Amino acid sequence: MENLNVDIIYNKIMLLSNADKQILYARMQKEFHKKDEIVAFSTYGIPLTQKQYVEKIEKAIAEANRGELITDDELQKEIETW
Repeated sequence: MENLNVDIIYNKIMLLSNADKQILYARMQKEFHKKDEIVAFSTYGIPLTQKQYVEKIEKAIAEANRGELITDDELQKEIETW
């Protein structure tokens, strides 16, 4: 398989007919919106689906917005107790 960079991929897409571009775009959207496939792993190695991953991010943002954070110094002190 040839080594494809962004310019080569772009140029190949531009050679497609408009109908083929629409099919490609639809397939890409379908893949992007799959929520039951594993997209990441937790720090413990537990697989996460896209839905779970987004939920964890949203939860972390909400905690940060509520001020539920620890400082670098607090983290360092906690690490020293491990």
